[in-house]
Amino acid sequence: MSALLHRLGYGHVLEATSAARALETLRKCGGVQLLLWDLRTCPTVCLDFLLVAAREHLTHALVLIGEPAQGTWPALNRLLRLHGLQVLRLEGEGVVPEGLSALLQTLELSDPNTLELPILREIPADADVVTALWRGEILPAFQPKVSVSTGQICGFEVLARWQRPDGDLLAPDQFLPALRDAELLDALLFTLMSQAFSKLSTLGRTDIKLAFNLEPSQIALPGLASRVEQRMRRQGIDPRRVTFELTEVGLLEAPIVSLDNLLRLRMLGCGLAIDDFGRGQSTLQRLIELPFTELKLDACFVQGLDCDSRRGAILSSAVALGRALELPVVAEGVETERQLHHLQDLGCEYAQGYYFSKPVMGEALNRLLHTKAAGNVVSRRFR
Repeated sequence: MSALLHRLGYGHVLEATSAARALETLRKCGGVQLLLWDLRTCPTVCLDFLLVAAREHLTHALVLIGEPAQGTWPALNRLLRLHGLQVLRLEGEGVVPEGLSALLQTLELSDPNTLELPILREIPADADVVTALWRGEILPAFQPKVSVSTGQICGFEVLARWQRPDGDLLAPDQFLPALRDAELLDALLFTLMSQAFSKLSTLGRTDIKLAFNLEPSQIALPGLASRVEQRMRRQGIDPRRVTFELTEVGLLEAPIVSLDNLLRLRMLGCGLAIDDFGRGQSTLQRLIELPFTELKLDACFVQGLDCDSRRGAILSSAVALGRALELPVVAEGVETERQLHHLQDLGCEYAQGYYFSKPVMGEALNRLLHTKAAGNVVSRRFR
């Protein structure tokens, strides 16, 4: 195995003959980028080891060989992903060099165009988060939405990142609760909209559409649509370039105010996407009642395609449903070439995921859009 990894370009390879020895080695070296593990020997010991490695952040990605027991892979895959790991599975009786090489090419262990989100050792104070928003430290990150048939970038989902003065880049779950408690989600939305469209304008891209997330609590506030309209008029933003993404969770009992806001946003010209489709309940009822223009499939359906045929059947039905309702379908969480090929075969229109690009910021967005080689970073995978 060590020789094989060296041939594949991995310069420093560590080996261990037991879970205990492997854990000791990982702790001493501070962790590794990639961990390969055979699940077919001592399954319960394997599971304990992998969970410890995940909790202690001793690896960024896992390639797992085999399956500990028939039918357990989807649950194991889900459990490890909940710990923030990239997880891939190598099937077959042995480790085939060609198969392993192809699998490792789908991993994104380091990307110079993106900033890694560190593990935060302490929760920031609420006052610090609010101050960061007013200082302009919370910035937009752009994750491309890609045409499945052509590989071309057709828009971006805008995500929030806190760029702290010390250089750390923090994920939303580390600062959104404070902004939510301070009732500043609208202020965050308008800040991201202003920054994102301004950034694209400086890059000469006034044609690209952007999507922003809205929480149910925001939609339930009187006057949201009017405030959005005023902000877009003030900044010269074409509403047709804006899509608001709403998770179906929380929309099960849409109050009158929510329906009023959604209808007004739609009549203004904005798009409305139902996000994480399939995760909540009464989804079909929501599609009937609310004026959605886009269907975004929850990542769990795509990420389980390689190992669970039932997910493929559900995904196929969802794509057919979107087509019947004349709603473009976006598949989230695409991480491998095989998943992309599944989507192409199903006729899914659009996709997002790390297979194409992680969310990018600053100069990385410029490279993605303006450098010919970087601009084709997505489409090259379709040749």
